[in-house]
Amino acid sequence: MSDQEQSYAISVRVKHTHRSKYKNQRRHDLRIGLPPSYVQDERSELNRVLVELPMPAVITARAKELREKTNPSRAMRADAAVATIGIITFGHAAQPIFEALTTAQQDDAYLEVAQCIADEYGTTIRGLVVHADETAHHAHVVWDCRDHEGVPMSRVMKGSRLQDIAAEVIQRHAAGIERAVRKSVRIARGDKPSQIYNRSVQQLHQDLPLELEAKRQEVKQFSDRVDEMRARVEKLEAKEELNEKEAKRLETYRNRLAVRLKEYTEAKTVLEAKVEATNQREVALNIKERVLDTAEERLDERETTINQRDTELLVREETVVRREGILDRLTNELSKLITDVADRLGAGRSLRAILGRLKSASDELKEDGPSLG
Repeated sequence: MSDQEQSYAISVRVKHTHRSKYKNQRRHDLRIGLPPSYVQDERSELNRVLVELPMPAVITARAKELREKTNPSRAMRADAAVATIGIITFGHAAQPIFEALTTAQQDDAYLEVAQCIADEYGTTIRGLVVHADETAHHAHVVWDCRDHEGVPMSRVMKGSRLQDIAAEVIQRHAAGIERAVRKSVRIARGDKPSQIYNRSVQQLHQDLPLELEAKRQEVKQFSDRVDEMRARVEKLEAKEELNEKEAKRLETYRNRLAVRLKEYTEAKTVLEAKVEATNQREVALNIKERVLDTAEERLDERETTINQRDTELLVREETVVRREGILDRLTNELSKLITDVADRLGAGRSLRAILGRLKSASDELKEDGPSLG
């Protein structure tokens, strides 16, 4: 029942991300650079940009502007969230229902889901991109990371309300798609935690020892049951002579002991396998964590380099503009002086025509912009 219910659902997941991560997500959304291996290149032309994604500098400036509404006493941290990004996805059985809609109908549905979420939390859509070049259609959304009064989305945009909004909207566009089953219901009916939660590396580091300890406690319970039944058997076996009732009871205890020994052995085997699997998983998680840390460091270094380059280019551009202003002023003064002399010599008209052509050529060069390397 669990798989069936989940498969017809629409889902919205969000996270509040700093500039570097937003930049990487934007590159992914717009397919800038080498695409992931799971992307179907021949379908990339089906991707759509419904709302243009802002540049990192623009979304950062917007985040700072909204933050100022709260009259902060400190400068914004480098790792502060600058955007709230989300993904709208569909369960396995819901995908063909949604894909049966026309492109325009799909886009309308995505836009309405994103807009209704924005309205609910008092924020603004800043970008929306549809991906149709992967196994399942989905959309990436960018909202301001704060509401119109400057309240962070991380404080308010969370919980099951997102799923309520998405379900209410999508049912106006595709009636067969429904809300995802609530987490409380899934826990109550016994779904595994791995089916319910999308756990991070850090959470897995915390959870794995707890899961292992729970399994050890389970094995200990089986061991205690074996010891308890063995004690009963040994007590009867210690008697020199048993009556008929005691003999039957001993046979029953021996049978129960055999069953409990089997249960204990099986549980212990599972525990040993789980210990080994947990050790291997911890090693894999450590490797993954180091890889993620290294990648994050490289991205931060790259962003720092790009920011430095942007600053250098800005300084160079300001220098070029300032020098152009000086040159223009000197050129105008010299032109006026030469024109005065030419007028006195009777060649003013010809000289002004030449100067006009030179000015036109100079203006065309300025439109192309200064060469900044």
